[in-house]
Amino acid sequence: MTRHQTWTVFVLSFIATLLPPAARAVETVRLNAATENRAGIETSPVVEWSFGDQIRIVGQTVRSPGSTLTVKALVEGRVDSVHVAPGDRVPRGGALVTIQSHDLHDLKGRYLRAREALKLAENRVEAGEQLLELEGISRLELEQRRQYALGARLDIDAVEAELEHLGFRREEVATLFDAPDWHPQMTLRAPMAGAVLDLEVETHGWVERYQPLLVLGDPARLELELQMPPDQADRVAPGDVVEFVPVGRPGQTGRARIITRVPRVDPTTRTVTLRAEITDGRALTLPGVFVEGTLVRGDVSVAPSVPESAVIRIGAQDHVFVHTGASTYEARPVHVGRFNGSRYEILAGTAVGEEVAVVGVFLLKSALLRQTDGN
Repeated sequence: MTRHQTWTVFVLSFIATLLPPAARAVETVRLNAATENRAGIETSPVVEWSFGDQIRIVGQTVRSPGSTLTVKALVEGRVDSVHVAPGDRVPRGGALVTIQSHDLHDLKGRYLRAREALKLAENRVEAGEQLLELEGISRLELEQRRQYALGARLDIDAVEAELEHLGFRREEVATLFDAPDWHPQMTLRAPMAGAVLDLEVETHGWVERYQPLLVLGDPARLELELQMPPDQADRVAPGDVVEFVPVGRPGQTGRARIITRVPRVDPTTRTVTLRAEITDGRALTLPGVFVEGTLVRGDVSVAPSVPESAVIRIGAQDHVFVHTGASTYEARPVHVGRFNGSRYEILAGTAVGEEVAVVGVFLLKSALLRQTDGN
């Protein structure tokens, strides 16, 4: 090719990049189904996203305060059976763990002694009232008998309250201890509906009183815990938008809103902690997963956007591959604007709702270049 021809090709190529998409020839990649499957191509829709004054953030997902409850052993004893496993969902009142405990023997003895003492005291009061009419005892002695009966009633109320605290219904206590086949066992039941997040005991294990047994909670209630230098944290206000990506999962973006700022500086990291409520993308992550992204301050503008992985450079122009049909992708030139750490603002070239490739983009570019070279 002569120097003149080379210059002509260069000029024409440059002019082509300046033309609107409709005026240029459409470059399309067509793959067979087998190649598309091997490449693992994935697409994502062009969606509107918020862009504005941005601050880079890092942090991790944590459980929301108040979303978990630690169930503890209320008596000392041996674990007779465990009725749940990690991940199980249990309704309120569902059986969790059954414990066999000698403490229940002691409570039974206290209850039966208090019950007999109350019967005796009430009989003595009844007899004293009859004797008072016959002037067989003084009014002072009758009052002493009544005080003794009151003390016996308070004793049995205290035992019943302790048994109720352990999960026994007050109306069943009287018949419970009279049953000939009664065993010193108690079954802890779920005080709230939720999922078993942690299980710290096993069958036949020994537990102490108030030892943690398991953790119940709502796995969907998650927040972001962000670490930020104090000077940047001072610029953040409740309601500011956070756009984040779980580390190692590009193309999967979530959103959150700042709730509060913890008013202290961590002595080790010299950072301030901010908490943000996840509003979109909760299913993308689990507690303890690290995230990165941007915090958008104050007023924001909304524009079409695509994940960072969707944009690829071909020649002198940024492109995305728009999925236009079965195994067919159009190489669409785009003009990108702001970048928020995970997504590009699209100023021109695509429309909201179009599907663009976010995984396998390099394969599509290679296929396109092979087609061009072949032509």
